[in-house]
Amino acid sequence: MLTLSTDARTADQQMRAILFYLTTFGHIDGEFDVSEKTFVRNYIEQLVAHRVKSAANLDDTAKPGLVKKYTAHFHEVFEKVDEEVKELFSEAVSHDEDQNNFVHAKLKLRCFEIFKSFDARAQEQLMETIDHLLMSDGEAHPAELKFRAELSELLVADLDLELEEDGPRANVTVNPARELPCVGEAPAFFAELEHHYSSDPSTIKRQVAVDMEIMGRVVTELERQRALGKGKLSGVRSVLDLVGQPAFLDGHVAVCPARADRSYDVTVLGDLHGCYSCLKAAVVQSRFFEKLAAFKADPSKHPEPKLVLLGDYIDRGMFSINGVLRAVLLLFLQAPEHVYVLRGNHEYFLEYKGNVYGGVKPSEAIDTLKPHVDVEVFRNYIKLFEALPAMLMFERTLFVHGGIPRDLTIKQKLTDLAGLNDPDLRFQMMWSDPSRADVIPAALQEESARFPFGRLQAQRFLHRIGCVALVRGHDKITEGFRKEYDDANLLLCTLFSSGGSDNHDLPEGSSYRNVLPMALSLHHQRGVTQFTPWRIAYERFNEPDRNRFYQAQPQLPFVG
Repeated sequence: MLTLSTDARTADQQMRAILFYLTTFGHIDGEFDVSEKTFVRNYIEQLVAHRVKSAANLDDTAKPGLVKKYTAHFHEVFEKVDEEVKELFSEAVSHDEDQNNFVHAKLKLRCFEIFKSFDARAQEQLMETIDHLLMSDGEAHPAELKFRAELSELLVADLDLELEEDGPRANVTVNPARELPCVGEAPAFFAELEHHYSSDPSTIKRQVAVDMEIMGRVVTELERQRALGKGKLSGVRSVLDLVGQPAFLDGHVAVCPARADRSYDVTVLGDLHGCYSCLKAAVVQSRFFEKLAAFKADPSKHPEPKLVLLGDYIDRGMFSINGVLRAVLLLFLQAPEHVYVLRGNHEYFLEYKGNVYGGVKPSEAIDTLKPHVDVEVFRNYIKLFEALPAMLMFERTLFVHGGIPRDLTIKQKLTDLAGLNDPDLRFQMMWSDPSRADVIPAALQEESARFPFGRLQAQRFLHRIGCVALVRGHDKITEGFRKEYDDANLLLCTLFSSGGSDNHDLPEGSSYRNVLPMALSLHHQRGVTQFTPWRIAYERFNEPDRNRFYQAQPQLPFVG
């Protein structure tokens, strides 16, 4: 019998990990049947009983009651884990990726992480337990045997990772989350853009023409910035070599070295996914417009404000193309030197045989508009999305939608910082996710467009480009802000800004309603950077008096 830690908290984490592992194998053959679930419930009781009975500091008369109590508790945990695994089947995947293959790759990753958290003896015991589970329904399904064999191969794979010597990370700290007030009225800027697309053909044609004009202005401004910054990354191996230069855009990489004589106040938003109320509330709470006006009036006395948006403006929510995306483009045009609109994996349309498709599945925004507008409209969106920067390097912090490239891509294509403009590398950085393991084998990275990377891989990549921190979105995390890696050499955080249990910007039943939407403030002065997460007060703008989207019913369903 597997022996759990004597530390209560560690034992609880181990139990949850084991339950995920067992549940995964239950689902691999497509049906987690009654016999397999019964096996898991019985195994839970055996593990609990073994731990309670081996505890020397407990009275024998109390042990049966504790076994019953904690068995019931972990049976409930098991049900939640089962729902968590099922939910993976609703995750966004690349247009050319099979949903089941994606889910299997995610489950394999989690099992790999779980195995790596146990010692060799415990790993053997876990594998023995799985062998019993596989036969609990009388036969081992070929899919189960295949999954087991692939996992075994991963555990003995040569990880082939060389780490360069690295000193401690620069002065970058994370403060506890705080509350920011949401007072006063929103700037008139917002009211002018709050209108639904009409179902009337002539009206929506005029509305879309206005939005295409906005997109054209954004592309023109980005082209102007690119012309000024062209070639500035060529031959540069580290962001440290750019100290003292003014901010620039070279290709799809934005760079903003901090000036020694200036402080900075940076507001960061993660995935918004059609949650217009979250965007509006965050801009009001951060007082971005007020700070911008103060800085322009007297730069010597006020911090320089920046607004960084990490991508995924569309899909999932009610106000994506005609709400969030329209607003962030206008914000950029309002202050192009202060607003960074990065590309997410949902900002990805592709054309095939004269038709345009969403690059992720499902793609609610484009699917809603397709019956109402000409294909040329979506070609303009393709041009816009291709023009958006993929990443921002501010001081020694990298902002990007997903994460880092695959090991092989880094090795082949990253010779200097100009290599960050490689299309494959940029695409991978929109899709990757951090894992709980130190290193992810290459074979596991190759299984899915949305691939994992480990802590040491992130450390090596950031060190190579001169950064010590990475802020990204992409992952729906219920707490809204999470420190994925936080040690002496590396800080990596995930930020998610869409959500709210009663946020009417999201359809009823949306899994995003389980998320507490968060934003992040970054303050930098004299070489010291501080991160402070804060809750987005979306509720204030979920009502007609402060949000014109709620003054009339949308004429097109769902997203627009």
